[in-house]
Amino acid sequence: MVYQQSAKEEIKNAADIVELIGQFVQLKKAGRNYVGLCPFHAEKDPSFTVSPERQTFHCFGCKKGGDIFSFWMEYHSSTFPEALKDLAERYQVTISEGFSGHKERERSAQRDAVFKINEKAAFYFQEALSHSNVGKAARAYLGRRSLPKEVISQFQLGYAPDEWDGLIEFMRREKIDLDMVARAGLIVPKKNGGYYDRFRGRIIFPILDLRQQVVGFGGRVLDDSLPKYLNSPETPVFHKGEVLYGLHASHKAVRETGRAVLVEGYMDLLALKKNGFQEVVATLGTALTATHIRRLKGYAKEAVIVFDSDEAGKMAALKSLPIFSNEGLSAKAVVLPEGHDPDTFVNAYGLDRFSELIDRAALIFDFFLDQKLAKKDPDVEEKVRLLKEILPVLSGLSNNSHRSLYARRLSERIGIKEEVLLSELRSFEKDRSGRAFQTRMKGRLTDSKVEKRFDDLHLLNLLIHYPDAASRLVGCDWKILLSDSAVIEIVETFFRKYSQEGPFLPQDLLESLKSDVAREQFREALVDDAHYSEQEVDLAVAEIEEKAQEKKITASIKMAKGDVEALNQLLELKRNKDRKVLNG
Repeated sequence: MVYQQSAKEEIKNAADIVELIGQFVQLKKAGRNYVGLCPFHAEKDPSFTVSPERQTFHCFGCKKGGDIFSFWMEYHSSTFPEALKDLAERYQVTISEGFSGHKERERSAQRDAVFKINEKAAFYFQEALSHSNVGKAARAYLGRRSLPKEVISQFQLGYAPDEWDGLIEFMRREKIDLDMVARAGLIVPKKNGGYYDRFRGRIIFPILDLRQQVVGFGGRVLDDSLPKYLNSPETPVFHKGEVLYGLHASHKAVRETGRAVLVEGYMDLLALKKNGFQEVVATLGTALTATHIRRLKGYAKEAVIVFDSDEAGKMAALKSLPIFSNEGLSAKAVVLPEGHDPDTFVNAYGLDRFSELIDRAALIFDFFLDQKLAKKDPDVEEKVRLLKEILPVLSGLSNNSHRSLYARRLSERIGIKEEVLLSELRSFEKDRSGRAFQTRMKGRLTDSKVEKRFDDLHLLNLLIHYPDAASRLVGCDWKILLSDSAVIEIVETFFRKYSQEGPFLPQDLLESLKSDVAREQFREALVDDAHYSEQEVDLAVAEIEEKAQEKKITASIKMAKGDVEALNQLLELKRNKDRKVLNG
C-alpha cells in the first residue's frame, strides 16, 4: 500500500498517455507526437497534441495541457482524489488515504456521497420493478414496449413506486442523510419542512457516465399524463448539457462504425439496442450542446440525428447546424414517417428499414430545405418566412466560408441571389428586429430590379479566369452594374492594377486589397470554378457591355424627366437598342 504521491508516480510509470487519451480522442501519428481534435474547445483543425516521449498533452488552441491526471480531471470533471482513485483502479495500483487540499477533499467527498446515494437509489428502483405487486404495472408497460429482460438488466431499469415517501423511507433505513439525498436531486424539500420523492409512478432510467457510475436518473410515466419525462436536476455529478444517455454502452460501436446516431428519448435508444443497432445515443430530451458534440467527436466522424416529423423537429434540425459546424463534426438528419419515432418505427418495420433511412440521411441544411420546400415555387411570403427561420441560424456559424457556402446553396434552391442573401445576413446581424427584417426582405424580393440585377460575382469570376477580358471591360461603365461594396473594391483595384502593370496573376491582387471583407470575398472567388467556357468569353463581355449601357440609359431617362428633348432622344436610343437586341 502506497501514499498518494508515490501512487501518482507509480500510475504515471504504468500508464501510456497515448493509449489512455486515445480512448476518448481520435489521435493520429504526426512525427514524434499524436494529434487530434481538442475535446475541450471547438476546432476543425487538430491542435491537440499528445507526446508519448514526455507523457503529456497540450492544446495549442485553448492552452489546456498536462499529464494523465490533468486530462482525466478535465475530461470527466473530477477532482484530483477522484482521478487518482480511478486511474489507480485502472492500472492496479493500491493507495492509502493521504493529504489533499481541504476544498478539493471536501468537493471529492461530496461527489463520492452523491455517487453512493445514486447507486443505492438505483438498487431501490430495480427492486421495486422486480417486486411482484409494486412493479406489476411497470413490468406490464415494459412488456407492451417489447423490452426484453436482457436490455432491462443491461441498462439497470427500475420503477419509482407511486408514493410520496417510498425512497425517503428507504434512505432512512439505510441511515443516509436526507439533506444529501436532496442534494443528489432524488427528493425535494417541502416549503414547511420535510421532503417528498421527486420520482413517483415512473419507469426509471439510470444515467451512467463513461466510468459506469450513476450520475442521474430519468423517469417516464406509465400513461399519457404530463410531464411525460422527468430528469434529475443539476447536481454535483450531473449536468444535463454534458451527458448523453447510453454513451457508456455505445462508444465502442460508435468508434468502430465512425458514426453516432442521436435520438431524443430513452425508449428510442433501448428499442434500437434491442434490435441490434449499437451506435446510438440519446439527448435526454434536451437540446444538443457543444459539450455533447465534443464528447461525440472523440469517437465519431459523423453524426446522424433522427428528428420528429413535426415542425418542432425540423427546426431542431436546423438549430443544431451551427453547433455541429462550429465543432467540426459532419452531421446529417433523417425524419421518420408521420406518427413514428425510432421506437415505434423499428418495432413496426424492422432494423433493415431503419438502417436504410440512416444510410440515406441528408446533410442537415439540405434536410431542412427539403422539408420546408415541398412546393417547387414558393411565393414571396413563403421565402420571407423561410429566411426568417434560416438567417438566425446562419448568423450562428463562426466560419465565414461556411456561411457563404450555405448562402450559395440557399440561393440555388429558392432563386434569390447569393449576394442578396449575404447582404441580408449582415443587415440581420446589425438589426435582429423581426419586423424590420420582414419589411426589408419583402421589399427586396418584390423589387423586380433586384431579381434582374447583374450578378456581381459573374464579373469578378470572368476577370479571374480570363484576365484578358479586362482590356475590353475597363472602359465600360461596369460600376453601374455592381451593388456589393466588397466586389466593387476588388474590381476597381483589379482594373487599376491592370492599367498600371498590364496582365498579372489574379492571386497577386490580394496584397493590394484594403478591407478584410474584400480579401475574404476575393479568396473565395479565386477557388471558384469558371462560370464561362473559353468559347463563351466574348459573349459574356458583350453581355456585360450591353447590360451596362442599358442600365445607363434607364438611369439617364429618370434624370431627364424635365427635359422633353433629351428624354425623346434617350427613348429613341433605347428603342433602337431594343430593336437591335430583338433582331439579334
